[in-house]
Amino acid sequence: MTIAPPRVSPWECAPCWQHLGTSIEGREIHVRIEAPERESHGGTLIIGGLHGDERGTIRLVEDFCVRFMGNGKLRRPVAALAIANPDGYHHRSRYNAHGVDLNRNCEHTWSPESTEPSGPGPWSEPEIRALRDFILHWQPRAIVSLHWALAEIDADGAQSRPLAQAMWEAMNEQERKPYRLRVSEQGLEPHLAQTYAACPGSLGQWCGYGLRYADGSQPMMVTLELPYDPDAEARPDDLPEDHLATLDELWRRDCAGYLRAVEPAVHKMLLAACHFEG
Repeated sequence: MTIAPPRVSPWECAPCWQHLGTSIEGREIHVRIEAPERESHGGTLIIGGLHGDERGTIRLVEDFCVRFMGNGKLRRPVAALAIANPDGYHHRSRYNAHGVDLNRNCEHTWSPESTEPSGPGPWSEPEIRALRDFILHWQPRAIVSLHWALAEIDADGAQSRPLAQAMWEAMNEQERKPYRLRVSEQGLEPHLAQTYAACPGSLGQWCGYGLRYADGSQPMMVTLELPYDPDAEARPDDLPEDHLATLDELWRRDCAGYLRAVEPAVHKMLLAACHFEG
């Protein structure tokens, strides 16, 4: 018996998997792409697991793929990379198999004096090179990278402000409580300059400041830092020193509960980024 394939609109094309590269220990790095043929690039790139021990970011990106990709819910091209650091994920480590923080290994403002291990030189690690090469090829207009647990929507560069604002406005008042909205721009207020200096060689800084496409445009870059406490009444100006320990304990005790608490707002923000037209 032959079953005819269903008739679908161009926006309901099936997502495909693209091989980006291989980790130090031989694990493959794949990105899932949903894009109509007429718009095969220039969409939104969503990244999880750049730090392999930030497992909530991986689950949230994977769940986003299941819920929203391949079913006609996305109107623009979207690429989702759930596990950017597969060796770190396997070993439950922040770093890759060389002990390098991939989020300190990008070219822009790279420093050997970073408080996190930045590698012998910019782009020294195969995992971050694979991500760099995909970005240069696919040329996303918007990039959202998930991390924990600074509890903020962090926009790098003036061009990223509207995207961060759209993500903030996608949440209701209650959902915003654990977060703050922060815009980093080089050379501005002292506390922003200090934050910028504390993250040399980060993906956010390279995408938000150092990267320009051939036409001179820059991608919008937002780092979405998940809450350390999704039940917080308000995000404090200064996080408690034990905020990571608080999250680690919460994740060990009830990871499913943490995901249930943060997922609705996170998916609203990711959908806002995917549909953003600014």
